[in-house]
Amino acid sequence: MELSDVIKKRKSVRSFQDKDIPDLMDIIALAKKGPTAGGIRGYWVVVTKEKIAPYDAPAYIVICADPSAYNARYGIRGMELYAIQDATIVGAYLQLLLVDVGLASCWIGAFHEDKIKRAIGTIELKPVAIIAVGYEK
Repeated sequence: MELSDVIKKRKSVRSFQDKDIPDLMDIIALAKKGPTAGGIRGYWVVVTKEKIAPYDAPAYIVICADPSAYNARYGIRGMELYAIQDATIVGAYLQLLLVDVGLASCWIGAFHEDKIKRAIGTIELKPVAIIAVGYEK
């Protein structure tokens, strides 16, 4: 599919089929090819099937920033800004790649950070977004 078609087709889907989705590791690896500040790639992408958002999706992708990865090179600005920017870039790329393989998604920014940290087993990472993933109902 042409990139312009992918962009036109992308939309937020909040109702998903009760159907398993394919493994997302190749899609995630491709999304990680996007640009980052200083090539640091200070983010983590975690896939879970635990219901951590209000939609009944087969899977959720949690995009987390690792602010400490930016400290040595960029200081506070890197920790407070570049880390978040890089995490959102990989999330945006992911959403486009999901469309390209026939999956639907919804970007979720409203969540309780501490609850998500517990669900994915992290303390030091900062959850930036959750992407609900599945086949559109």
